[in-house]
Amino acid sequence: MDIMAMISDDVLESIRTRVDIVDLVRESVPQLQRAGRNFKARCPFHQERTPSFIVTPERQSFHCFGCGVGGDVFSFVMKMESLNFMEAAEKLAGRAGIEIVKKDQVLGPADAERLKLKELLELAAAFYHTTLLQSSTAAAARKYLAQRQVSDETITEFRLGYAPSAGDVAQRALRKGFSRDLVVKAGLAREAGTGLRDYFFDRVLYPIQDAKGSVVGFGARALGEAQPKYLNSPESPVFSKGRVLYGLFHGLATIRKERRVVLMEGYMDVMAAHQFGLKIACAPLGTALTLDQVALVKRYAGEAIVVFDADAAGRSAALRSAEILLAAGLEVRIAAVPQGKDPDEFLHAHGLPAFEECLASAVDLAEFQTELAIAARPGILTPVEKSAVARQVLETINRCPDEIVKAEWMRRLSQRLQITDESLRLQSAKRGQPARRGSPAPSAISRGELAGAEEDILVCVFMQPHLAELLQETDLASPIARRIWQTLSSQKPWTGNWALKLRDSLSPEENSAAQRILLKVDEFDKTDVEERLKSILARRRTQVRYEELRAALKSAGRLGAAEMGEYLKLTAQLKGSPKS
Repeated sequence: MDIMAMISDDVLESIRTRVDIVDLVRESVPQLQRAGRNFKARCPFHQERTPSFIVTPERQSFHCFGCGVGGDVFSFVMKMESLNFMEAAEKLAGRAGIEIVKKDQVLGPADAERLKLKELLELAAAFYHTTLLQSSTAAAARKYLAQRQVSDETITEFRLGYAPSAGDVAQRALRKGFSRDLVVKAGLAREAGTGLRDYFFDRVLYPIQDAKGSVVGFGARALGEAQPKYLNSPESPVFSKGRVLYGLFHGLATIRKERRVVLMEGYMDVMAAHQFGLKIACAPLGTALTLDQVALVKRYAGEAIVVFDADAAGRSAALRSAEILLAAGLEVRIAAVPQGKDPDEFLHAHGLPAFEECLASAVDLAEFQTELAIAARPGILTPVEKSAVARQVLETINRCPDEIVKAEWMRRLSQRLQITDESLRLQSAKRGQPARRGSPAPSAISRGELAGAEEDILVCVFMQPHLAELLQETDLASPIARRIWQTLSSQKPWTGNWALKLRDSLSPEENSAAQRILLKVDEFDKTDVEERLKSILARRRTQVRYEELRAALKSAGRLGAAEMGEYLKLTAQLKGSPKS
């Protein structure tokens, strides 16, 4: 269904009339300045030194002569906040005081259920929050938060709550007309014999909001002896802990402006950071950073600083997270909190300026991994140990998508190990040596990259996994691409978080390639995916057959009549067609 067709033209025009594009843009681009009849600033969508972003009040439009982005108020909000047209229209309508009446909109059962789940979770969040603020039963919860130095403003901003021991959220939901099945699906209760039992009780609750601000689940900490001490909502149609970042919504405006995030480990760390004014802090929900979370970071930022705990587990988690972020094309640095403290403890003890010094001293992934590898080998490094460190760090360097950064990392590694640049280059080149005669020639895939049109093929398949059934093994030349396709095909039907299952089934090198493809899915047009894939496959198969016939002609000096006719036909067909 055409989304624009769901809103009348009169309503869209009213929004355009009431929302001034200069005022709208200036909220996100405060340096916007008048330049004659127009307004000019540095583009918010790409980095530039000379302003080339122009806003034209007469046409109520914007255009960047640097990156080519342009449009009206709808386009600006869609691009700036990563919204679809309907979401942007609803946001602008609210700003303009206009009610949107959608035409011919029929929600499917799944969409209708998601809306009801969010409505129910919103009501639950409001109840828990009110209980924390007003109920005598929440005295222990209020005392705990006071001991952790959580301010009243932070409690309000993050909508913290308390689930009472009595546990009557499920019954409240039923009285308001929500079905038993929906209450269970929302993760607010579980079936217990003949009735429902609340999922959370006697716990401080941290509402988890998606990037749009909708409550999709809860994190919880037990106040008594209940186990586990920390508990998240169960997975639901609106909640997957691998797809949201705690605190992202609260800091989104600042993150968009600064184009960077600080990734921490826990709820209290994030809240303390925001309380002290570091609004770009967010955290995964007690799990290793996932591809979906990386995609979320990349949507709003170009740089990430990973803050880790000082223990071995913290260092290992930081390294894994940084590697995934690097593979996504983000600038990544890693920071250690001094004195072995958590960010929460350090901020309350030393304040924001001291913590910002910690962030300023963050190191890039190559340096972090180098020092980690050297620290594991006390004393003066032997030549064999230097070789082991070099191999370990070179794996990271070779995964970096930026050739200039790679060269700088290589230079610094050679200096740190007191070896020559040339020896490092030779060691790195060994990973891509020509294969023995008779075996397929190595391609870029040996460095974790995909050859030819394979990336486009897999992007289409990742957008619609059932399209994997259209592929043949010969459509993919590189071993990694074949392995990704075979693993994905084996996971049919593709329900739930299939991307997470795929990640767990692949080797690190295969996973690195798959990560880059998953991150590109958001950048591709989602229309006519199947037809696009069929077109790519047809062109690729034509190219493969042409290469087979050409090789046969070169080897034998001639072809049979039928084969020669096919060869000439394919030659004409491929003339001017881009090679796969």
